[in-house]
Amino acid sequence: MFAIRKLSQITKNCVIRLSSPRKESCLALQFLTSRSKHNGILKDDDLRDEEYENLSSEYLGLSSGGHNALVLQPYIKWGPDKKTNTTPELQLEEAVTLLKTLPNWSVVDKMCVSLMTLEKSKLLGIGNLESLKKRVRSNKVTAVFVSTDLLKPIQMQELEHALRVPVYDRYSIVVQIFRAHAKSQEAKLQVAIAEIPYMWTKLNLIKDNRTAQVGLVECRRKLLMGREAKLKNALKKLKAQRELLRSKRKTHKIPTVAVVGYTNAGKTSLIKALTGDKTLEPKNCLFATLDVTLHRGELPSRLKVLFVDTIGFIQDVPSTLIEPFIATLEDAINADVILHVNDATHPDRRAQMEHVDETIKSLIKDQPVINVANKIDLLKEDNPPVGMLGVSATQLTGIDILREQIDKELLKATGRSVIRMRVQAGSQAAAWLYKETAVTNVEADPKNAQ
Repeated sequence: MFAIRKLSQITKNCVIRLSSPRKESCLALQFLTSRSKHNGILKDDDLRDEEYENLSSEYLGLSSGGHNALVLQPYIKWGPDKKTNTTPELQLEEAVTLLKTLPNWSVVDKMCVSLMTLEKSKLLGIGNLESLKKRVRSNKVTAVFVSTDLLKPIQMQELEHALRVPVYDRYSIVVQIFRAHAKSQEAKLQVAIAEIPYMWTKLNLIKDNRTAQVGLVECRRKLLMGREAKLKNALKKLKAQRELLRSKRKTHKIPTVAVVGYTNAGKTSLIKALTGDKTLEPKNCLFATLDVTLHRGELPSRLKVLFVDTIGFIQDVPSTLIEPFIATLEDAINADVILHVNDATHPDRRAQMEHVDETIKSLIKDQPVINVANKIDLLKEDNPPVGMLGVSATQLTGIDILREQIDKELLKATGRSVIRMRVQAGSQAAAWLYKETAVTNVEADPKNAQ
């Protein structure tokens, strides 16, 4: 018994290899990665409200038939607000890709326009506005997408009056993409909450209109207040449920690796490559993943681990749009190791990486971050970006090396160790090791077969 207690002290935080994983740990992993169809947070019927749907269609400019859109990319010519890590042309291409994510929308024209500021009540000067009006008419444009985070109500009103077509900003477009991609109750709940600030902005614009009907405005105000209260209450329950699951993972001492990155960087593809989970179906589009999901994996040390898939980041959207998703992003914030995935082939890679770095630094604590350059099989040159581990999730290039790096960082972050010891075959000590640790390898002593 003394020898076993002694071993317990030595191997309490060790990872040794276990040829057949502990049943308890396997069951815990299975439970913590399972998805409940009825989580009791909010039912689909609670999200459906005909009166609200009519209002949101009006305020968000929802259109099932889509639009022939002109994409307008404003940018600051010089000064402290000028972006130096990207170009207007690259920003414009992202805006075009964003719009094409919506079903039935097409881009018939696009243009960049330089401005001194985005804060004026009239966004465009007379010359730029006239040029835009001509292009809208000549290309039979049915909507204009101004690629800035959030237009002021007076800016949108002025543009719609001059162009006589609906005008959208990034907030309204991203919300519509979220609506189209949200599948689970959790995702639908968070999207519903993300809509509310935009709805209030629209309602306040109508309220300030002297010709507005007071009774109608008051009725809509009560509708929004009631829906907002119900959704916030459901979000509190979601946070509590997520916290419970996190505490269970801590109880079972199951380490987690959060996979974060810019939207469409290949996070889901990388998790599939790391875990071999054939049920994962990555998609080549923006915001394909809105849910934070957990996936079981095993590292070279045979340590069981959970990989956390997260919603992708994107530049130039208001914090009120992303804030509701913090409830599920906390799973990533509290992970033991962060895996930052970057699309090595993207022309705007630098700006995307800096945006994600800046965002996660404000959220995470002091966890180690592994920077990964994905899609290196599509690079013209062989070398990945400096300071990053190059991989191809689809071709499995560099995946084994990445697993070893995750293993190393995770063992260090969780206080585990890999040790080598001599134990008598068939002894109580050997039985204890197989039961309580992960035994990676067993070799007979050449001088003593026992």
